[in-house]
Amino acid sequence: MFENLFSPYSDWGLLILRAAIAIVFIAHGWPKLNPNGPMKGPAGFAGHLKQMSVPLPGFFAWIVALLETVGAVLLILGLGTRILALGFVINMLVAIFRALLPMGAKFTDMAGGPRWELEFLLASGALALIFTGAGSISMDALVGL
Repeated sequence: MFENLFSPYSDWGLLILRAAIAIVFIAHGWPKLNPNGPMKGPAGFAGHLKQMSVPLPGFFAWIVALLETVGAVLLILGLGTRILALGFVINMLVAIFRALLPMGAKFTDMAGGPRWELEFLLASGALALIFTGAGSISMDALVGL
């Protein structure tokens, strides 16, 4: 029953998924890009990456900041969806394995400690977009990607 009802609108589901993922990434990416924000922009974020022994912290600070802001806007538009989604998956895996797990984060922690379920969810949604693509309501569809 639901198959017949919602199948014609499956591309709207992909648009909603792209927008939801992108909005969260923009919220987390803007402080990494904004030099007047709490992270002090890419330079401040590079300091965090250096503490985690990430190679080329200045370079990767810019890559992550741009991916999470400009890349997220492109994801909403559905332009370069699969390659951006791959970048988001890698970004979240690095966050989980380099930042969160070493600090003792749990998947979920009702006591308020560090956790990584949001990063897991974002990585999972991005992984789904790698397999599905952006759908017909996208710039990818318009340009034939």
